Amino acid sequence: MIRVLILNAVGLTAVSTLLAHYWSEERTLSAIAHRSVLRSERTFATALDLAGRVYVEISRSSDPPFIPIRAVDILGATPVSILRRGGCCSGMTRLYITALATLGIRAAQVTLYHANGEGRHALAEVSMGKQRVVVDPTYGFYYVNLHGEPIGLDELRQGVKPEYRRLPHSQHRRPRGDRTDETYPANDYYNFDFSRTKTANWTKTWIRRSVYRILCVLTAGRIDTLRQPLWMEWPQIVVAAVVAMGVLMCDLAMLYWGHCPRAIESRVGS
Repeated sequence: MIRVLILNAVGLTAVSTLLAHYWSEERTLSAIAHRSVLRSERTFATALDLAGRVYVEISRSSDPPFIPIRAVDILGATPVSILRRGGCCSGMTRLYITALATLGIRAAQVTLYHANGEGRHALAEVSMGKQRVVVDPTYGFYYVNLHGEPIGLDELRQGVKPEYRRLPHSQHRRPRGDRTDETYPANDYYNFDFSRTKTANWTKTWIRRSVYRILCVLTAGRIDTLRQPLWMEWPQIVVAAVVAMGVLMCDLAMLYWGHCPRAIESRVGS
């Protein structure tokens, strides 16, 4: 009984600490987003303005890990740590998506796949009512079709070839290397097959590849277009949920094994 109480106390402390850290970061991110972005009646204009600021102001580096253990690298970095220390494409996209949420704008992460089938680049799909647009805050542009109309994940998967339009403020950060303001670098790494675009990178590790095969069967292939919920962009919430679930499972196991001996004794006694 004492062990159960200690386990629950430790679990409650861990969950409370993680959630307090999340709330602190969310308030910080909200204050910065509301102070920095030029608000517009048009969701599209506000979303592009924020993406342009992320592109110009956030440095490029590897994502700072939330928990410095290689086995849990899948968690990624917290949005505010990316804001302060920089990040790669997945981190930049996470920062952008969570900052958009503080402005009341929905977005979700998508992953571009190379022609060889490997996941290569993370960016965001922003929802504007019934319309969606893919935005790349790492390279400073958003996606349109041949007519200049914004396109989203569904259009990419249907084979629409994207063109790129510069984000607001992008003139303040000149492209490096062999690319222009409205292109990816001209090398094989960026040889994307846009029709393979999905809502996650399922090729990064063997665990992801295995999970993907299972989810493909369970969802009849819909996993490729299933938008990731916002809470999964916050490592603190993910870890808190895992800890809470672990404590609950232990409690149920202890309850079950504690009940079994009494049940056996009652049968023997009768």
